[in-house]
Amino acid sequence: MATENADYTVTPTPYPATTKSSSTDISSISTTAKTHYFADKILITITQNGKLAHWVHVPLDISQTDGSLTSNPYLEQDDDVPSSELLPIHHLTATTILGGTVPELEVLGQTLATQIASVIVQRDEREKRMVVIGMGLEKSMSGREEFSELVGLVLGVL
Repeated sequence: MATENADYTVTPTPYPATTKSSSTDISSISTTAKTHYFADKILITITQNGKLAHWVHVPLDISQTDGSLTSNPYLEQDDDVPSSELLPIHHLTATTILGGTVPELEVLGQTLATQIASVIVQRDEREKRMVVIGMGLEKSMSGREEFSELVGLVLGVL
């Protein structure tokens, strides 16, 4: 016997999930980025040498109780101040959910995830899906140039 719940809503979504992929060499290491757009999550993987060792998530949906994080009059953009579009949005927080045992790569992963989530929100401020990012990066990726190339690769598949 199945019971129906009037609060339950079915959201039709395309099947299979929309997927995009791109590969390039970063510091002579083959790097692949893939995105999978699900109804409730955006899954992004960034792999090198076929590994996935660190998973983080970034919630984009800020509840009404946290409205002060997004509507602070002191944080409004002043016309005389240069644009900060390339900086991560201050209220987005990346949290490690699996892996992340190498400190250099954990910081890299959380910073990369926050930057990517910020770009997603800047492209569509109505986007509320959780961003989940799986990474398998070499330690050599923690440099500024490598970070920029990683972000660029992911931007190509968003």
